Amino acid sequence: MQPPPIKPVGKIVLVLSGPRVHARVLHEAVRLSTLLDAKLYAVHMRSPKAGNPSMMMEPLPAYTEEDIRLHFSTRGYEELAKTVPVRIFDSTNFPKLLAKITEEADLLIMGHKQRNRILAFLNPQSVKLQIADVVSCPVMVVPKVDAGE
Repeated sequence: MQPPPIKPVGKIVLVLSGPRVHARVLHEAVRLSTLLDAKLYAVHMRSPKAGNPSMMMEPLPAYTEEDIRLHFSTRGYEELAKTVPVRIFDSTNFPKLLAKITEEADLLIMGHKQRNRILAFLNPQSVKLQIADVVSCPVMVVPKVDAGE
């Protein structure tokens, strides 16, 4: 039995989460897109209530395309910051939205940081796992730090 033909990676979707994007996530996405000669797309998903004041808490920040581009330029990718396609989506169901966004993608890259124990107890299945369950392309999760750090 022959293995299936190897399809080249042409489109990489990078999910950026606002101010907490770790440099390592961005570096890995740029590294892979360069090595694989693939087009990199930056995506940010935010709550539809972002930027709106609430009686109970401070409003969630409403990150803009310029904020996302700043992640690239401040980490040494000035030229890429000018040209990378950036899309910002409002949604309350991030896994479902990301499944739609990545229908044409060959790879999805996202960062990961360890959740605190309370959040892990309240919601044992992380959003990352929910996303991996619904997207049709491979998913690369980049940890915030190396295992040895």
